[in-house]
Amino acid sequence: MKKLFVLNCVVAPKGITRLNNLLTSLFERCNIDFETYHITDKIGNLADFSHLLITGSALFASEDNECDAKIYNIIQQFRDKSILGICFGHQVLAKALTKRRVCRKSNLPELGWRKVNIIENPLFKGISKPIFYESHFEEVFDLNDKFSIIASNSNCDIQGFQYDNLPIWGVQFHPEVSYEYGQHSIKNRRTIFEKKGGTFKNELQNQAQLEQNLNIFKNFIKYGSES
Repeated sequence: MKKLFVLNCVVAPKGITRLNNLLTSLFERCNIDFETYHITDKIGNLADFSHLLITGSALFASEDNECDAKIYNIIQQFRDKSILGICFGHQVLAKALTKRRVCRKSNLPELGWRKVNIIENPLFKGISKPIFYESHFEEVFDLNDKFSIIASNSNCDIQGFQYDNLPIWGVQFHPEVSYEYGQHSIKNRRTIFEKKGGTFKNELQNQAQLEQNLNIFKNFIKYGSES
């Protein structure tokens, strides 16, 4: 039986609720069985779950965070199953798998709707010339040869990876973000990004372009391990 464990790493209380609502709507549309826990929650036995999703966060993966050990422990319990990290989740997953410093501040932080170049991979089945929501000050770098780089763009060389040909993936972009959710976030974050030397760009021509992004979650559940 396939069941998804969602680890919500968002810091702000209102943001936690907003993301939970977004993911509930998304997974109901995709017919995915899931449970969501916040990083501060007490987390018990995870044996009943087949898949792990680690969300984005305002935390910086380049730094040591109080929750790192807890996240590493959860990742370890899913090493023989399936894992998908998004944004901060992508970064902390790379850090946990390598046990090295592989996260750094981005030279050009990204915000907005961005084109991402992808290569053929089970995670991207049914996706062509995608536009994803981006919102990050940090990035993954210097991965070893156990990682396959499966996505990139002009500002960030590692927009996605697969680990050791296993059902373990990280993506820097946000495939879960709807148009309405993204526009709200852009409104709140654009000034902060630009003050910190970031770049805003809107390469989205039609909201319908975002619909195919849900295939990432369907593929993650489909191609991931059931054990």
